[in-house]
Amino acid sequence: LDSESLKNQKLKAKYLEHKTRYQLLLQKANGDYQRMYREKWEYYGGKADAKVYVAKPFDLKVLKNDLQMYINSDDDIIEVEKKIVYYEAIVEFIDGVIKSIDNRGWDIRNAQDWKKFLAGGY
Repeated sequence: LDSESLKNQKLKAKYLEHKTRYQLLLQKANGDYQRMYREKWEYYGGKADAKVYVAKPFDLKVLKNDLQMYINSDDDIIEVEKKIVYYEAIVEFIDGVIKSIDNRGWDIRNAQDWKKFLAGGY
């Protein structure tokens, strides 16, 4: 139990490193989403560069009220949203692991106290 309690700081550092990496990936994905959202808003709103429409024609006239529906159902937007949800889930999971590591010290101490009690140390 005593050697396990010494591992807590190494474990916590490991998961804090993972958390930092995934938080940065999440931040990048959020930035990608914002940039792509603007591009799709221009595309579906008819405001994109003519070169864009040559590469990917779009002949519909979308009303301002319908713009959200077109953007939110775009495959590229959906893919970036999936990434964001994935990274959020990972960060949330890592937060739970870190909390568990923090509580691990208490669990180990309680186990040590129990062993002392059983040995008649109290």
